[in-house]
Amino acid sequence: MEKKFSSLRAFADVGGNTKPCVICGNTATQEAIFTVEGATIIEKYCDSCSKKEIK
Repeated sequence: MEKKFSSLRAFADVGGNTKPCVICGNTATQEAIFTVEGATIIEKYCDSCSKKEIK
């Protein structure tokens, strides 16, 4: 299975509910939406990792 990048949006932490970046563990600021065989996957990234890793 290959995940295909769909879009990127700002991650808003509701009520102080911060999430870690899936790459480095720093506080996530971006959400990347991917599709895989009809499913949607949302991964959270910091600004730095989102620029390097999302293709």
